[in-house]
Amino acid sequence: MTNHEQNERWLEYLHAVQALSAQVEAAFSALGSNDLERFEACTAAQQRLAETVRGLSYLLRQNFRTIAPVLEQQIVATGKALQQQIRVYAVVLTRAAQAGSSLLALYQGSPRGYSQNGRLQPVTNTWSCEV
Repeated sequence: MTNHEQNERWLEYLHAVQALSAQVEAAFSALGSNDLERFEACTAAQQRLAETVRGLSYLLRQNFRTIAPVLEQQIVATGKALQQQIRVYAVVLTRAAQAGSSLLALYQGSPRGYSQNGRLQPVTNTWSCEV
């Protein structure tokens, strides 16, 4: 593989990492607006992009020394930014799961239950006894 071909592969890798970063940002936005469909679409895109990045990094790992210095700086900086995003993303998802579990426990603990619009349902039982 020539240097030009390797640099083209590295550019492809850089674009895939940048696209992955954009999908993480889009997933944050979807979580913030409570848009489950968009969140699921972002998650699917993240999985595809992660596979692309993983495959390219395996191919290019042996040729890291032949990369153009400017391209190397961009890849390292983008990789570090993505790592930080993923750390924050993991914390947000963990806290969202904990909040969901808490809400589920509250919902299950209420004898009256809640309607779909979030209001308490009217009491349907009575406390009389037959003798």
